This record gives sequence, C-alpha cells and structure tokens, in this order.
Amino acid sequence: MDFTGQTVLVTGSASGIGRAIALRFAKAGATLVLHGMNEQAKTADLAAELQAQGVITLETDGDLTDPAVPAAIAAQVADRFGKLDVLVNCAGASPLKSSLEAMPLENWNRVIAINVTTQMLMSQAALPLLRKGAGKAVVNISSSVTRVGGVPGGIAYTAAKGAVDSFTRALAREWAPEGIRVNAVAPGLVESDFHPFSAKDHYGSVTAFTPLGRIGEPEDLAGPVVFMASAEAAWITGEVLEVTGGLRLSF
Repeated sequence: MDFTGQTVLVTGSASGIGRAIALRFAKAGATLVLHGMNEQAKTADLAAELQAQGVITLETDGDLTDPAVPAAIAAQVADRFGKLDVLVNCAGASPLKSSLEAMPLENWNRVIAINVTTQMLMSQAALPLLRKGAGKAVVNISSSVTRVGGVPGGIAYTAAKGAVDSFTRALAREWAPEGIRVNAVAPGLVESDFHPFSAKDHYGSVTAFTPLGRIGEPEDLAGPVVFMASAEAAWITGEVLEVTGGLRLSF
C-alpha cells in the first residue's frame, strides 16, 4: 500500500493506537498531520522520530470537543498542504467508569463528547479538504465493546461506540456521491494505559474467550486501518471491521 504524496491526519496520534497508525502510514510514504489531546510533548517526540526518517509532519494539539480546535486544525492543514487525503478519527477514551444509577449527567456527556462528537466535528471541518484530496477516505475508530454487551462501569463508553458505528454508516451514505469512503475499525481489548479499562484488568477473562489467545497491541490495529484507507479498499464503505483476535466467535 502506497500513500506517497498523500496527506493523512490521525487524531489522537500522540500515543497508543493512534501513534501506531501514524507510524504505519509514514512507512507507507504518507505526509502526517499529528494530533494530541493536550499532549504536546508526546506529539513533538513522534514528530521528531518521523522527521528523522524523512517524513513530512505537521503537529497539532487540543481538545477536539471544542469546535474551535477541529476548525483550527483544518485551517493549519489547508495553509500547509491545501488538501487532505485521509482522516483517521482515533482520538477517544473512556475516562469515567460508572454505573448508570450513579452516573452524573456531566460524566455521560463527557464520554459521548470525547468519543462521538469529536469525530463529527473533525469530519465536518475536514470535508472541504477531503474534497480536494485524492485518497478521499475516513476511518473512524470504534470498539468491539458494542458487540459483547459492554464492560462493567462502561455503559456510557458502550453507548458512545455504538453511536460511532451508526455515524460511520450514515456518513458513508451521505458522502458516497462525492467519492468519499467512510469506514470504521473496531478493536478488541488492546494494551493501553490511556483509559481505566486497561488490558491488565481483564487479561485472563478476555484471553479465555479469544481464539487467538491474547489481547491486542496497538500495532495490530495499524495495518487494518491503513488498508481501509487505501486504494485496495476502494469499493468498501459503510463497514465496521472488527479486529479482535476472534473474540466475537465466543459470543
């Protein structure tokens, strides 16, 4: 898969899955627009690593739930590159664990905002740039949690990722006449310290139900995301690709 000459924006690329995705796109020849959710130091470290390999990068930062931030990122991309070929909406988290009974409304709203509203705002801001690009692909990061009944304390996160799936399909239909493909990748449990549902908490239970016998690593998601954005997937849109080690087979 060759992304030479293409500009790719990966939100949430300062760490975890987003970082692995950015590295894989860079390996495929892409110009990278990096983004961190108030993680300037990590974003700068990744940019330096990529630039040392000859990769062209643009660093961006900020809370994407603020509509001004996606708009500002789009303006930076327009000024520097004039177009965008691929948008990967990876920024997201499950920062607040709670049962529905105990959940304050502000906690619910925050989880929905950081996982769903960010994708809507960034996609909206990026549309004029995607129209000018050659790749014309959007990949949203969802979660397999919607297919296995959720996790304890994760009702808001489960609802948010279910909304991502629906948003992906609806946007795919809306943007198809413009030749813009929209898909999602839904990871299983992936090793990460970014949210409280860490892989270590569930390692035994998840591996017991996973045919491939292990939890995921961020790098396991990078290849599928790059494929869904590539010309090889030119006739795929509105799909949610599960990358779980076979977890769904146990349910």
